[in-house]
Amino acid sequence: MTIYNIYCDESRHTSDPSQPYIVIGALQCPREEKRRIVSRLHGLMTKHGIKTEFGWKKASPNKAEFYLSLIQLFAEEQCLSFRCVVVDRRQLDHEQWNNGDKELGFYKLYYQLLVHWLQPGDTYHIYLDWQQNAASGRFEELRQILAHKLMGRAKIACLEPVESHNQPLIQLADLLMGAVGYDWNDMQSRSNASVFKVQYAGHLAKAVGKSGLRFTTPRTERKFNIFNWQGR
Repeated sequence: MTIYNIYCDESRHTSDPSQPYIVIGALQCPREEKRRIVSRLHGLMTKHGIKTEFGWKKASPNKAEFYLSLIQLFAEEQCLSFRCVVVDRRQLDHEQWNNGDKELGFYKLYYQLLVHWLQPGDTYHIYLDWQQNAASGRFEELRQILAHKLMGRAKIACLEPVESHNQPLIQLADLLMGAVGYDWNDMQSRSNASVFKVQYAGHLAKAVGKSGLRFTTPRTERKFNIFNWQGR
């Protein structure tokens, strides 16, 4: 049995209609390795003068060496795994399937992200980037539904919100899913595309053995897993 930490983030608040794809992603780390990897991340931040939260929105050419070092870290640390669900917002019919509750719809996508990733016999501590929810019980409801579905298989030790500003593994998840969303939304073809972000997505794709990040993987893919949800 292995105990894992999972750090989740999402791009729920992307409102640009020209970017139809949203991404919900998570980074998985063996709990016993968490302190060492976070220490390595903090070391990179100190080396490159990063004193605040990092992530996709903050990725820029003046911090290129730091952001490229994060790809190297992810590639080198075989114990780190990434999974994301890519969703075309135009396919989300919240009125029909969620009683008009968009928030409920997003937590159903979190369920899809996690339920097929958690392995029998293992234990998970799941941390979601804190969001102001209209319904106060969303996190506990998600925990209960997952625990019921996985009963007798994977064990959920906790599922709780955390503040991303002091969770570098959530920030790393944000960076990876941001790069995926950039490719899926075809941002690189736009006249105002960030040259650095286009190149960065290319570097990440190369690190995971692909020519780009607009791809899907089998459910069993461990290191870099992308699921294009096409449900209701």
